[in-house]
Formats: sequence, structure tokens, C-alpha cells
Amino acid sequence: MATRTTNASKFYIQFTGLDAKPLPIKSVTEVSYEAKVTGGEKPLESTKQGRSNRQTSSGGFDSSPTMTVEAYLCAAEDSSSKVMYNWFNQAMPTSDGGNGDWAGSRRSGSVIVYDPDGKTEILRWNFFNAWVKTYSITDADCTGGELAVESYEFVCEKIVKQFSKLGS
Repeated sequence: MATRTTNASKFYIQFTGLDAKPLPIKSVTEVSYEAKVTGGEKPLESTKQGRSNRQTSSGGFDSSPTMTVEAYLCAAEDSSSKVMYNWFNQAMPTSDGGNGDWAGSRRSGSVIVYDPDGKTEILRWNFFNAWVKTYSITDADCTGGELAVESYEFVCEKIVKQFSKLGS
């Protein structure tokens, strides 16, 4: 039987150079590559039967791959929320209150998915030379019962999906 992710799966993020241990996260909401297609806009030729021949090929990628990770808002120094926000702040321009070290703030790491038991790794996305493109936080409502969630969209040079275990 194959091992599958479920709503009860455990999600973690780990960064090279920020923290050696995996940090719990709420979710990965999007991993995205967008291909650039060349050709195909107009026919190259027309046959005697009136059929148009076209050529379409890959022109690489239109943009760098991105990944969006969500974490529960938490002020603890070793929380994923605090570690990712400090990473974001390190790259933010000094004019906006950050440290202004964009080039030195690029990080590689992994998003790791475990079985609901929290022990068996079943999937990981390894990302390389990432930086935080966008940061946002959900609406805060003191009368609601929901926890505040932060979203971090990373831009990466490369993302590699790796299945760790597909079953026995």
C-alpha cells in the first residue's frame, strides 16, 4: 500500500545556515514553475491539403520557481514564524527597517512532509538559493477563534521534488 499525504500529515521547513533542525509549518500552498513557450503563434507553412503546420517548443522558464509556505504566528525564538521573519528582515532594504543584505540572505533548504505519525518522511521539496519575495499575514480578529497565519512566498533558483517513501 502506498503512503500518502493527508490532512493529518506533518509539514516542516529546514534552512541551510539559519537553523539545523526542521521547523513545523502549517502548509505549503503553492509550488510553481511557469514555462515559456516559443512558436505556435502563426503557421510555418500550409500543405496542399490546406492544413497548417506549426512548431512549438520550450523557451525555458518565464520566471524563477516559487513556493509559498504558511506558518502560525509565534514569537518564540525557535519558531518557524520567528526564524522566517528574521530571514525576511535580513534581506529587507535598510530604508524599510531591514538589514539590507539581500545577496547574503539567499538560503537553500527543504520543505519536508511526514506521515501523520511524524516519523516517516514521505516527500520533500529541496529549494536552492531562495529569498522571500512576499510576506503577508491573515486578518487579525480578537473575537474569532482562528490562529493568525503568516505566508512567505520564496523565489528560488531551483526546486526539486523528492519522494522519500512510496510505501512497502
